[in-house]
Amino acid sequence: MSREPVTLDKARVSYGVIHALQGFSGSFLPGQVTALTGGDGAGKSTLLKLLAGRAPLESGSIQGLPDKKDIGYQPADSGVWRDMSVIENMRFIASAYRMDPSLAQERIEGLLADAGLTYARDRTGRNLSGGMRQKLGFIMAALHEPDLLLLDEPTTGVDPASREGIWTLISAQAADGRTVVFATTYLDEAERCASLYLMNDGKVLARGGAEDICAKAPGRLWQAPASVGKQMTRDSFFGSGLQDRPAPSAFHNWRRADTALAWTAAGDERTPDGFTRTDFDLENASIAYLLQDDQGGLPTKPRAAAPDVDAANHPQQAESGRDDDRQEDGKPGGPRAKGPVHSKDRLLIQATDVVKRFGSFTALNDVSLQVKPGQIIGLIGGNGAGKTTLMRILLGLEQVNQGSTLLLGGPPSLESRRRIGYVPQGMGLYPTLTAWQNAQFTADVYGTSPQGWTAKYARSLGRTPVGSLPLGAQRLLAYTLAAGHDTDLLILDEPTSGMDPVSRMRLWRELHRRADQGVGVLVTTHYMAEASQCDQCVVLAHGQVQAMGDVEQIVGSHHSLVIKTEEWEQALKLLTAAGLPVSMDGRTLRAIDADENTVKEALEPLGAAYELTRSPARLDEILTLTSQPAQDLSLRG
Repeated sequence: MSREPVTLDKARVSYGVIHALQGFSGSFLPGQVTALTGGDGAGKSTLLKLLAGRAPLESGSIQGLPDKKDIGYQPADSGVWRDMSVIENMRFIASAYRMDPSLAQERIEGLLADAGLTYARDRTGRNLSGGMRQKLGFIMAALHEPDLLLLDEPTTGVDPASREGIWTLISAQAADGRTVVFATTYLDEAERCASLYLMNDGKVLARGGAEDICAKAPGRLWQAPASVGKQMTRDSFFGSGLQDRPAPSAFHNWRRADTALAWTAAGDERTPDGFTRTDFDLENASIAYLLQDDQGGLPTKPRAAAPDVDAANHPQQAESGRDDDRQEDGKPGGPRAKGPVHSKDRLLIQATDVVKRFGSFTALNDVSLQVKPGQIIGLIGGNGAGKTTLMRILLGLEQVNQGSTLLLGGPPSLESRRRIGYVPQGMGLYPTLTAWQNAQFTADVYGTSPQGWTAKYARSLGRTPVGSLPLGAQRLLAYTLAAGHDTDLLILDEPTSGMDPVSRMRLWRELHRRADQGVGVLVTTHYMAEASQCDQCVVLAHGQVQAMGDVEQIVGSHHSLVIKTEEWEQALKLLTAAGLPVSMDGRTLRAIDADENTVKEALEPLGAAYELTRSPARLDEILTLTSQPAQDLSLRG
């Protein structure tokens, strides 16, 4: 069937007084994956619903939209019926589209095999992992071979290995000539696409390929060693604005691994002390576009340097959320742990040879882990790897079968848990209460009262029930409540899942600031770009530690063969048919740890119409390897 581009011109969608989509113009091309990225309320879901015929067009036009029967749509909740089995979900969709039973069965079996769900065909939707459920939702949307495939955040909250599997499925649909549009908060995924749209408040802030978006990023980006930017980080405590900070620190700033970054808007001629100009990558470019949109493109004028006085005696500082405490250098600072200062050699967490079984199932096998004051340790692995079980053991909520754990120097106890800030994956908020009511309840649990930066942020969210707030606001609130009392240790389970780049940047800046004050941090994440923010990463798979160290150490000698060709659709099919682990980066193919001769043999039908180079592996590709059976792994050491 002939397919044509889908083109929108000044498309608007409103829900009452809310302008969900404000004059969107753009095109989506056949044989191409296009990403929509941005935070909550950006307009991504509304645009997908508009294309799917589930939202009314207020004004503007759409050209090239296929009939509804030729559109596949996966909603943000996956679209899977949880009381039906995998095969029942697939057969129901086939009947809804009136597919020929024999052809439908053949395609169902093929898609189940491609998604790795054949073994789970009789499992109900509610008993699938998050990654499995999203894979099922995807193949349900793709079952009837639509011309236009619309996917609403199919990988948000999904572990890295499952994300890579879903991305491979998406790429295969584009290789078959379909128009694929998908929403994502993961910029590493957006960067792989042929084109992307960065959205905010229903508007398009940037469009095009990743390189073009980076080249046109607004303002200027600056970098310096983390040690140079440490004071700027200290002054940028959570809840403060540029006007609240001393002039040398009055810059939008953040951290990435050992590098401090700062941004100045167009027209702002200031240069942060000790920083030099640097180029934008997609993550930093997205932050720049969003910051510019937030402040209307105008440079922010900082106040004069603050006098060195206690916040309790300085109304402006008190209003900005500063607690009455000081940094090590005597300057007023943001909130920090007020308990005893820990030696950097003292262990906040020590897990030694931990074994945990549930009946005949071994959830953790010989796992050891340490967290010291001032360290940020990233716990990475797929669903079922054992991350949450390990956290529950460390908190004293589960008992080990073998091995031992120490929390703040002793066995986990109610008293030690009072010195910990914990954010579970579900955030632990009460959705029907307001942010201030949640803050009061949490403070009561710890025998304190909401104050300083915690109180300011909770009050700023108004009287809206927490369950009705944007996801980014909920996650920031969950963090502020967890860290609002005296903490020596923060344990955070996927704290940034679904956040926009600016909210994610601010939370990580806060984690680095707390670590600089001696607080230990144990964090899980599915976003591989965040792994570089950690001092060390611990890779768990099948209940075992597969690798430990910084990102460079974990990647080690692993490599990918990079294939560039105009015939990328055929190349993808040939490599997949040969059983090679292959992923896509835009229209470039990557085969992790593949043998060069095997790749060349698979691509022989292309003749010389491709370019083959060798590249270091990415961390997300390494995580894909850990999804293999434990005996096939070679990452220890």
